[in-house]
Amino acid sequence: MGNRGYISVFLALILSILLGLVVAIYTAVDLSCARGRSATAMRSAMSGVRAEYDRYLFEQYHVLFLNQNMDGEGTGGLEERVQERLGNNLGDEYEVDDVYLDGVTGVTDSNCKAFRSQVKDASIYLAADKGVDILKAKVNGNDRPVTEEEMNSLDMTRDEKPEKRKKEKDPRNYTKAVNRVGVAYWILPEDAEFSDMEVDATKLPSQGKSGKKELAVDAKFNSITRLKSEATQTGGWLESAEEEGAGLIYAANCFNCLTDQVQEDTALNLEIEYLIAGKSTDAENYKSVVNQIMAIRTACNFAYILTDQSKMTRLSALAWALTWYFPPAQPVVKYLLAGAWSYIEAVADAYRLVRGKKVPYLKRKDNWLTDLDSLSRLDELPEGDEDENGLDYEDYLLILLAPRMNTAYYRMLDIMQLNVNQNVGSDAGYFDLRDAVTALEMTAEITYEGHLLRVKEQIGY
Repeated sequence: MGNRGYISVFLALILSILLGLVVAIYTAVDLSCARGRSATAMRSAMSGVRAEYDRYLFEQYHVLFLNQNMDGEGTGGLEERVQERLGNNLGDEYEVDDVYLDGVTGVTDSNCKAFRSQVKDASIYLAADKGVDILKAKVNGNDRPVTEEEMNSLDMTRDEKPEKRKKEKDPRNYTKAVNRVGVAYWILPEDAEFSDMEVDATKLPSQGKSGKKELAVDAKFNSITRLKSEATQTGGWLESAEEEGAGLIYAANCFNCLTDQVQEDTALNLEIEYLIAGKSTDAENYKSVVNQIMAIRTACNFAYILTDQSKMTRLSALAWALTWYFPPAQPVVKYLLAGAWSYIEAVADAYRLVRGKKVPYLKRKDNWLTDLDSLSRLDELPEGDEDENGLDYEDYLLILLAPRMNTAYYRMLDIMQLNVNQNVGSDAGYFDLRDAVTALEMTAEITYEGHLLRVKEQIGY
């Protein structure tokens, strides 16, 4: 009988241990399920937040940005919305004690890394009729019309003195005169429309970042050293264009310019020009890019004129007439006159470009437009057959934009911010893109049957 008592006690102990083990397993499984359910609910709550991306920016610019300061509530509003959704997802058995933001990836973080990635993705689906390969084919892969070696090897020996001929005027008088009145505005089409907006970039994502130095041409043409420098400054853009091909396709298809309006109801009418120059008004941006286009065209025209024997012979004779008092200056003046004529042709090229015409990157005898006195009658120049392989105004903008893309990504955000806040249909309220994020991480603290659960979740676009 005594042994039976020991056995009963032993069995009771075993049973109690088994029951405890079952309870522990049940509790562990229940907590594990609770954690899983909490993680799922948290993922769902944050997916709801992710769906709050700005619709206008997505539809117009194909980018997904979340405003973490929607309606001016700051990140606290974001946390409250996730907490409310999480509570609704979990039900009454759970109590959501707190939800807090651990970190975000801003649009401008790491040199706009996330934005660049979205631009690259978007460019795949955009029309690529302004792609780098097309641009490269149009210039025959030659982005250096004149090299330093070529400029340094100019023949500085005096030409033979020509026979007397009809007296001609120094074309540099024309170039200096039109430069004083402002070439860009002088050739401006009558139907061009500039926005009244004056941009304060210091209040925008770019913070007024300065970009690459502007190309320029000295229209006086009185220094051979300066001519050599200016003739070679426009080359070397093709490598940048190939590296930034996606960004160039994106810019050409999503932003307006003088000759191609792809968006409506925009703060600036000349947006790609702003990406390049970063000035505060359309007028200033137009002036900057046209002057830079003329710098490119002057170099390209100069490269051709050096190979045209008839033009160089004529310039040699004119140089002799202008240097009769000091003959050793004749070869230098000849090349300065060649630069001036190249500039005159560049003005004519720009005149056609801003009117939607195409201009070949490298000239030939049959498509040279001007004479030495043509600046007085640009509208009378022969139209000629338009070269389908020529470059249009927007192509030249992309050439200027290519080496400036690091700054241009920030300026793209400037334009987006101006437009999303101007657009009546935007659901963002006032959207400062410095508050925009492309990824965020949050942690929730949840109480379930006396147990504290911490759930961390990250979302991104």
